[in-house]
Amino acid sequence: MPIVIIKLLDKMFLLILLASAVAPSSIPPPPSCGHLKYAYIQRGVPESDIPANPISGKALQICPSGPSCCTRSVEEKLGAWSEKQYRDALFNKTTSMAGELDQKATQVDDYIYVLLNKAQREFHDMFTRTYGVMYQKNADVFQEYFQDLKIYYDKGTLNPADSTSSFFNTLYQKMFKVLNAQYTFDGLYLSCVSENMDQLRPFGDVPRKLASAVKRSLVAARALVRALRTGHEIANQMTKVEPSKECLSAVQKMSSCPACQGLPEVKPCNGYCINIMKGCMAYHYEIDELWNKYIESLISLSERLVGPFNVEMTIEPISIKISDAIMNFQESGFQVTQKVFELCGTPRLGRREARPQTSQFVFEKRLEKSHRPPARPQKSEFERMLIELKKKLKGAEGFWSLMPYQMCDTQMEKPYRNVKDKDSCWNGKESGSYAAKVVEDGLASQMQNPEVPVKIDLTHTLLNEQKFKLTNLANVLKSAYRGQDIEWWDEEDDTETQKDEGSGSDYYGEYTDDEDGFYGSGDIDDSEGSGESDDEIIVPFLTEPKENDKWNPWPKFPTTTTTTTTTVKPVTGGTSSVHLRSKWTLAKAVITYMLPVATCYFGGFLVDTPWIFQ
Repeated sequence: MPIVIIKLLDKMFLLILLASAVAPSSIPPPPSCGHLKYAYIQRGVPESDIPANPISGKALQICPSGPSCCTRSVEEKLGAWSEKQYRDALFNKTTSMAGELDQKATQVDDYIYVLLNKAQREFHDMFTRTYGVMYQKNADVFQEYFQDLKIYYDKGTLNPADSTSSFFNTLYQKMFKVLNAQYTFDGLYLSCVSENMDQLRPFGDVPRKLASAVKRSLVAARALVRALRTGHEIANQMTKVEPSKECLSAVQKMSSCPACQGLPEVKPCNGYCINIMKGCMAYHYEIDELWNKYIESLISLSERLVGPFNVEMTIEPISIKISDAIMNFQESGFQVTQKVFELCGTPRLGRREARPQTSQFVFEKRLEKSHRPPARPQKSEFERMLIELKKKLKGAEGFWSLMPYQMCDTQMEKPYRNVKDKDSCWNGKESGSYAAKVVEDGLASQMQNPEVPVKIDLTHTLLNEQKFKLTNLANVLKSAYRGQDIEWWDEEDDTETQKDEGSGSDYYGEYTDDEDGFYGSGDIDDSEGSGESDDEIIVPFLTEPKENDKWNPWPKFPTTTTTTTTTVKPVTGGTSSVHLRSKWTLAKAVITYMLPVATCYFGGFLVDTPWIFQ
């Protein structure tokens, strides 16, 4: 009899096991719902909505049916909280990375802005101390050169190589006239003098090297700043990619259902969470390859700015280079004059003046060693800034492929292999382990995603726009790295000079590595040139960076920002700045057009009113 009873008990136990295996839900009901009060209130569920004991979950739309601590209303509130957590986490991680790019762009931009204004101010002070009146009477020629460089940095116009060419051309004509003051030169003769400048090389090799260094360094520095800000804009645009309904449903199920089962502290299984995040961010991953190329190009360009395109090594010694160029011309002035007379003919002698010339353009000495800048430290502030930038850029590499793992807080490193789950985690149905395989990266791979159905849309406008920008960015940065001309796709040609952006001058040739450490270039702020008027020459003295407009990544610089100014009466005779020539050409065109109209109108008036002459 006892043996029979034991056999019956064994059969009953087996039946219980089989019944539990085929039961519609293997989730044990929560013992009560009272312990969920704090967790639910933290998730935005009013205390009055929380059931005291488990209820039937038949009305639930997301979570499994069966005994639950969630009503339909509670499930909706938990789902809304889960969706907000997902959106906020994605937005914050993306904008945090984008904000670091924009912050570094501002640091570099401000540094170059201050560097150029400081160089302009120190140039003015140094030449004033060394050459005195000889410089002050012609200071506008030099200050206008700095202004042209600043206009390029702010607007991309007035190509720095052309500005350098124009500066030395103007300087050449003024000095030639002074060195040969006994002659009279008309405009046609001075044009001939200017046209033969590349052959005569009155300033030696300084103009060619300075033009090459200024061009490639300013182009590279401006490209770096603009590319960083464009990357910031692209990342922010990717936060506007709207998640699909299937994605949001999966997110709500992953975060809400454990709480409904009385397990609010149980975390999702790693594989389960990663599959959901990969499905939700399938389109974000589509820019990952182009993004990585963009980051690599930024790193390469920043290394270039520390090395052969160093902006400090170009801007800081400008005063020394210009002084040396002037001395070269004065020392070879007689030979240059004879060659000019051979090429352009001998000009006629002018009248001798009773008094000495008051605007003589002759400097009597080179800058003394005491006026030359001290030796630079082993690593300058700018170099340290770029080293820190490289670290930040390396952290942004692979950002979009890493994002699903960061969203799940797995803190894993590439390559993502053998994703392991915790012993006890939520697998979408219960607390246990996750058996499904983690899908590969990429939009096409999400067709096999077990958690989030993904529809492939090849006409995704917002995504395609960002891919287009990244492709163009890589090309622009590659050209800047090589010292070549660049064009931004979002810049319009609003002046004639911008059509020749980056074209340079045949006289200065292409980029070559210089032996005298003449690299780099700087970036500059926007202001108007001094021109030929009787206005005072204002030399800015800035130690603080410009204020940046958060809504405009490329703000306009103030026309004049100064704490200390020096007033100098400009020399008569003027300069031949690129932008001033453009304004004069426009003025002549307007006068030429309006003069016949005014003449006809006035003549008709006289005919119709003959009584005026009676």
